[in-house]
Amino acid sequence: MRRVSERYHRDDGILYLYGRGVRPGSAIAGATLLDIAPTVLALMGVALPQDMSGRVLTEGLRMADPPRQLASYETADSAATPAGDDAVVDAAVLEHLRSLGYLDTESPKGERNLAAVLFQQGRYAEAADAYAALVRASPDDGALRASWAGALGALGRYDEALREIDRAIAAAPLNPEGFHNRAVIREHQGQRDAAIADYRTALRYSPAYAPSRDALRRLGANAAVATPSDTDRQTAELAEHAADLARRGDYVGAMRALDEAERAAPHSALVFHYRANVAFLMGDRAGAIAALQQALALEPDNALFKENLARLRGSATP
Repeated sequence: MRRVSERYHRDDGILYLYGRGVRPGSAIAGATLLDIAPTVLALMGVALPQDMSGRVLTEGLRMADPPRQLASYETADSAATPAGDDAVVDAAVLEHLRSLGYLDTESPKGERNLAAVLFQQGRYAEAADAYAALVRASPDDGALRASWAGALGALGRYDEALREIDRAIAAAPLNPEGFHNRAVIREHQGQRDAAIADYRTALRYSPAYAPSRDALRRLGANAAVATPSDTDRQTAELAEHAADLARRGDYVGAMRALDEAERAAPHSALVFHYRANVAFLMGDRAGAIAALQQALALEPDNALFKENLARLRGSATP
């Protein structure tokens, strides 16, 4: 299961090497973020520990891969620090995150970070409780619901996780984590085809989302997704802007942004899906149904649209 903070990280990037010790015109294949630290240490002449992940990018340097004669830079004190059984995150961990600028415990964002730290430490029950409290305070936040679902899924509470994932997707249909987490659960339930469909949907809305690409490769399925055009990106940005306006109660502004998005991409099912969400929040049930019908006309295979339409027609809540 993935935490929602991972949406801001990508496996792809650009690597530049310049200066003393660099071999001009060299080709480097398969470099990762983990290779940066050992490469920098090697260039500085600092011994590399055996427990450091990554490699020295020697193919781009005028140097050989130095031997790793040092066992570790980790101190005995840090290795001996117990994780603890209480619901409070270790003080040393919090202080380290705060010093790096990642943690602000005096704001709602800080509470999200605390929940994410609990998840990262494998304390899924505590993370689930923390996310549940955050969702109660912000029930329309799809990203929070996706993270809560991730914690529930990690605990094996699949039915609850699936309910929250559906709500997360309805609130934030561009967020790939919801589809990815649902696919993970489908895999655990032995529903391979359904899992593949959800992994591909995650990539439909976020083509660079590495976890779903990796999952499809592992399953032997094609991960190819068309590269989004400038119009696609502009439309997605307008749709997200509309969602943000709607969350703040500016429904007129949200519809205006969606009108602009529809003019840019009149055949975008995503725009009509967002329009349905905003219409429902405005109390315009008929408008929400009409928008979802238009979305389905453009993407007849979209199970999410079908499910939301059925809910709109059959009950008072989508």
